[in-house]
Amino acid sequence: MLLVRTSMEVEDTSMCPSCLSGGIGPGYIAAFAICILFFLLAFAAMLWASRNGKLEDLEETKFRMLHDND
Repeated sequence: MLLVRTSMEVEDTSMCPSCLSGGIGPGYIAAFAICILFFLLAFAAMLWASRNGKLEDLEETKFRMLHDND
């Protein structure tokens, strides 16, 4: 976004990643840490599911509802 001042100076207020002179801010670090946390939780859930046999027979459950036990 460009702002035009009355003295005909043009100031560029858009921030691109290479324009950050102060490095990565704490918001980016927190967002990256949250993403890593969610990835690790999802990976742990997949490991738990595969070790406990939850992913062994995914097809059987949809056919089980069709069987009449009466």
